[in-house]
Amino acid sequence: MAMTYKQLIHPEQYAAVFRRLADEDLLWALFWDVDPDQWSVDLFVRMLDREDRYVLAGYIDGQFAGLMTLLPTLPRSRCVEIGLTALRPYFRQAAPLCLGALKLACETLDVASFLGRVPEPNRHILHMLGAVGFHEIGRVPGMCWYTRKQAFVPGVLVMATPSSINQVIQGE
Repeated sequence: MAMTYKQLIHPEQYAAVFRRLADEDLLWALFWDVDPDQWSVDLFVRMLDREDRYVLAGYIDGQFAGLMTLLPTLPRSRCVEIGLTALRPYFRQAAPLCLGALKLACETLDVASFLGRVPEPNRHILHMLGAVGFHEIGRVPGMCWYTRKQAFVPGVLVMATPSSINQVIQGE
């Protein structure tokens, strides 16, 4: 199983990703706070086509398998907020796919930490993030609008550093 990665930078690439995620009903996984009735290709492209957003597509054996987005939390910050999704056929490979993307980001970007905001009902994502070096740093009641429940739910803040990611890679 060969995993490769490619930075996406063109609106046409984002539109193709939108169609794939929409076909698999996975737009909510990447942007869980967007009302499903509001989704459009144009909205998705606008969300990704930002100078400060880094978009990395992951491939398994040459097939598009998932997406990672990084966005600085503050201007000039070395802390980035992470967004992740894997396509349904690749859910079982989500952790190694994510770990490879994080490793690449650590090697090529000046990142001090990765911050994730995960709706508490997404327990499988929380488990997967723990397996790739993220640690829970707090819970905030009502932080996340969760469209699947049409309600505000607690949010879990998770963080990883290049050091915690490398510990996983090295099997420590």
